[in-house]
Amino acid sequence: MTVMRVDTSDIAKINGASLEIEFFETLDDIETTDKAYIFDKPVSFKGTVVNVKGTIMLKGSLKAEYGTKCYRCLKAITGRMEIPIMERFAKNLKETDDEIYAYKGDEIDITRALTDNIILNLPMKQVCREDCKGLCVNCGLDLNKEQCDCKEEKTNLHFEV
Repeated sequence: MTVMRVDTSDIAKINGASLEIEFFETLDDIETTDKAYIFDKPVSFKGTVVNVKGTIMLKGSLKAEYGTKCYRCLKAITGRMEIPIMERFAKNLKETDDEIYAYKGDEIDITRALTDNIILNLPMKQVCREDCKGLCVNCGLDLNKEQCDCKEEKTNLHFEV
């Protein structure tokens, strides 16, 4: 399991203090519910952590590349994303807050914050190209490569029982 930790001991006691950070790591623990996305290339993050009145602000840009299948024709494709990141971390957070990540000690683990942002920014449906014709619903032939001989039945749903 990949862990991206930032030592905040240098900025913890000085309001407005900041650190520049940069990571280039493979996040092997990104797991989407349908397992339709594969993250086998390193994810890059470049940004800063800033002490804002005792809360640590994480700001930066995350770049990731992933593999998936076209929603229409099931061809293997690659997608890319660049996400602006702005997250908050609070020390010894007693109550749960969906908008703030908790941490203990002098280190914050930004792995979960980056992973959450990746998952939230994944497209619901990815296509290889906008004019992808997909697969024939009857025979399964890739309609981008050739035309099948299946007849498309048109039924009037108003008269079905």
